[in-house]
Amino acid sequence: MENRVSLYNSYDIKIGETFTRRARQLVRQQRAMWTDDSQTAIRFAPGMENMDTTAEDLHEFEDGLAPNQLCFAPWHDNYYYPAVISDVHPNLVKLAFLDGYTGSVAPGQVLSLQEGFDALHFECKYSWMGFYKGAVISQEPIVFQYYEDGIMEQTELRRLRGLR
Repeated sequence: MENRVSLYNSYDIKIGETFTRRARQLVRQQRAMWTDDSQTAIRFAPGMENMDTTAEDLHEFEDGLAPNQLCFAPWHDNYYYPAVISDVHPNLVKLAFLDGYTGSVAPGQVLSLQEGFDALHFECKYSWMGFYKGAVISQEPIVFQYYEDGIMEQTELRRLRGLR
């Protein structure tokens, strides 16, 4: 049986494990270097830990985060937006937000769809006029009721954002 090698990013944060043969391949490609002579851990060169991810580098964790899962995750403006998980590492979740942007957050910041619907105070994008506060009345299909005028409309997940 092949030994496992710990993977560290360029900031010395453990991001996972791989097999010895894959670690040797990464070192040969100059994407990483051994941390010591025992060859039990490698450290990625800056910006190289996310290139060419293979199935053995992907993880599903106890909190249920997994690639291709829909979720709510915070953006730089502190609002939570709908996203799809593209990759999961022990200290980092990579996301593809439904509006086309990408980002990364700590696993504890990601909310499942149901957690988001239960915990967030929502706004919905109304045409070109911006976001308006209201409530999600139904989740399947998504029906949103605007507080300002009481109008209800069926909407898409990508038009929602929420605050905790």
